Amino acid sequence: MKNVTIINRLIITFSIFVLTFLISCNSQNREDSTSTSKGWQIVRSPGKDGRLNAISFNKEVGWIVGSNGILLKTVDQGKVWLKCDSPVDENFNALYFINPNWGWVVGDFGMVIRTEDSGHTWRQLPIPKEIELYGVHFLDHDQGWVVGGDLTTGYIFHTLDGGENWEIQYSVLNQHLWHVTFVMEKEGWAVGVSGTILHTMDAGKTWELQDSGTNQTIYKARFVTSEIGWVLGTWGTILHTQNGGKNWIRQKAPGEHFTDGYFLNQKQGWLVGHEGSLAQTNDGGRNWKRRESGTADANLLGIAFVNGTDGFAISSTGGLLYTTNRGDLWKGKNLNPHATLKSVAFRSAKEGWAVGVNGTILYTHDGGHLWQPISSEATGEFATIRFVDREQGWIVGDGGFIFATKDGGKQWQAHSTIQEHGHLGICACQFSCFCSIPCSCPTSEATSQNINVDNTSFFHELYGVYFVNSHQGWAVGHEGRILYSEDGGKTWTQQTSPVDYPLLGVCFVNSKRGWIVGYQGVILMTEDSGKTWERQQSQADIPLMDVCFVSENEGWVVGGNGTILHTSDAGEHWEYQEGQPVSFLWRVLFKNRKKGWTVGSEGAILYTENGGQTWIRQQSRTDQWLYDITLADQKTLYAVGLYGVVLKNSL
Repeated sequence: MKNVTIINRLIITFSIFVLTFLISCNSQNREDSTSTSKGWQIVRSPGKDGRLNAISFNKEVGWIVGSNGILLKTVDQGKVWLKCDSPVDENFNALYFINPNWGWVVGDFGMVIRTEDSGHTWRQLPIPKEIELYGVHFLDHDQGWVVGGDLTTGYIFHTLDGGENWEIQYSVLNQHLWHVTFVMEKEGWAVGVSGTILHTMDAGKTWELQDSGTNQTIYKARFVTSEIGWVLGTWGTILHTQNGGKNWIRQKAPGEHFTDGYFLNQKQGWLVGHEGSLAQTNDGGRNWKRRESGTADANLLGIAFVNGTDGFAISSTGGLLYTTNRGDLWKGKNLNPHATLKSVAFRSAKEGWAVGVNGTILYTHDGGHLWQPISSEATGEFATIRFVDREQGWIVGDGGFIFATKDGGKQWQAHSTIQEHGHLGICACQFSCFCSIPCSCPTSEATSQNINVDNTSFFHELYGVYFVNSHQGWAVGHEGRILYSEDGGKTWTQQTSPVDYPLLGVCFVNSKRGWIVGYQGVILMTEDSGKTWERQQSQADIPLMDVCFVSENEGWVVGGNGTILHTSDAGEHWEYQEGQPVSFLWRVLFKNRKKGWTVGSEGAILYTENGGQTWIRQQSRTDQWLYDITLADQKTLYAVGLYGVVLKNSL
């Protein structure tokens, strides 16, 4: 076995207050949909897609736009973001401000809106075609361009009166355009699919195709002078020019699909992309260094810097990353009040926690009627939260982070599994209160609400955690990782795994006997606390998401294609049970040998009262995907899922 050193990061003390990083004029914490009737009730309504598509700063004033009419504004360099009223609920894709007051936003269905008073009021402007618009650039109050396309044609529109009237300046078949930028009054570029780079020297009267040398989609063009610039796009595409695009030279950076970039000057720049890709250069792109974003579950879609040190990146799940040290370290804030919840646990009938994407942590003290956000500087996904009793609980997720509480959640201690040079161990100390042992970090004030985490660990994602008592526990995750602790999570040992693909769920019935499930239909079983793991025959080749045993012999497994497996002989034989038409089942929970539930896609909640011989679909009152279900006591069930939905059922 390999020893995995767990680094105590910060001990965090917090009391429960409402998160104030994002202020909404119309926010509500208490849902009105509660009911005393039996059956499933929605106690926290789902929000809409919280995708953030573009970010821009003009001095201290910054803007973020996204799906479903998301408009966010800051006037203090990003310390506080205000949710602004939007005149429409279409998807916004891009924005451009010429000063703190004047700006334009473009989006789907030919949507163009303009503000002249820093977003207090917006006016919708007509455009000749109702196509998707993805890029906008203005030189002044009057002259500007927008680009986009439909299924067959890419367009460049031009205006000389601030958007009151538009002309089609350029159109081309099969070349959907994604971005437009100008460095001077006459000179600009537009980029798009199939390696398209268009260049103009006469304010768009004529556009000439430059030779990019690639057929990959190009999403962005970023220029720091009329000669020096970069374009970036799919499959690792980064092209650099030093002569205004006459020649484009390929550069290489860690990541596959780059969506945006920001260049402070000819030397310093940053890239963001899919699966949390984030890279930095200090030499004009000759060398790119990967930076940990902690957001492997989300795509980063935009990046902007306020100055040379403070910058922001936005994600497809509504997350906001920020740095105050030129991008060396990134922390996170969740700008989506209805971020997807992946797991839920209650320590009593009234007091519970829910966790999810963007480092989301919600707390309730009144049986789920009011859910209050707790600020977490984690940037990725919290996958699972579990309590072994009223006092001790654990959270696991992206980056190998493990949070532990010994006082019912009043304090959470953040640990991280560190991987360095391909081995598990202690990393070099880079930041205050980071990798030194022992680590004497100051605690936060009792009135604070932050769980401070720096995202410099490189251990793979953890998906499941299970403690059989206050001391013994297991965590499972990416590449077949199995971690074992016998001191309540202070230190962990890596156990030998017979597989190298993701392990997703874990359950133990005592200190010796347990099961793990994961990709490719894998079911692992141990009878010696994990010293050895043996693979059982599941007869399945799809992802198995969760496992639940009610005795040493009887258990259930659920997964893809609505799969439900049952064993009555500790896994010697697994048999399919007939459920209901469901594409995916995420969690399974049994109260006893007879009564059980499983939740999954499209709001599915299946219930059995005969050990799974028959499963019936209960009315969930939602079509959102459900990712977890838990018993708060013997009489109350909770389920959580997509866009922050929370369901409650009083049995």
